[in-house]
Amino acid sequence: MSVSTLIQPSDRRAVQAAAGPAMAEWLLALGSVVYRLDYGGRVAAVGGDGAAVDLLGAAHPLATLDAVDAGTDSLAAGSYDLVCVLDGLAELADPVGTARRALRLARPTGALVVVEASRPDGFVDGPITIGGWLTRAGAARVRLLAATSHGFVLDARTTH
Repeated sequence: MSVSTLIQPSDRRAVQAAAGPAMAEWLLALGSVVYRLDYGGRVAAVGGDGAAVDLLGAAHPLATLDAVDAGTDSLAAGSYDLVCVLDGLAELADPVGTARRALRLARPTGALVVVEASRPDGFVDGPITIGGWLTRAGAARVRLLAATSHGFVLDARTTH
């Protein structure tokens, strides 16, 4: 079954209404991961201010959402369908270590999404730099899901 048959047009409108068009774009690009969230999947949100977690919760009310500290090692490996590192990987002292821990939290069929916003001075750590960190952390595949003047979203997977 293709992703397009899993996410019907009415579902797209529901996700856009709940999460807003920018987040809906990258959520829908995750394909089967989003499908699992619709049926009670698990999401770990690493960092951020909580607004993105609230939007994810509104878009996927059956999903379990956990806020996770960037430095934690106490969570079970492979227990999340989606792990989101929200606005801050580039600001951490050990971005590769944080990415490695975040990748470890994702199920083999899950995804790690890194959302990076522009800083007030207009500088954005590029997708190539952060993609390199994700690869060094163990990601087998990294792709750009969305890019705007406000930042970008990367999808990292441990399998191809």
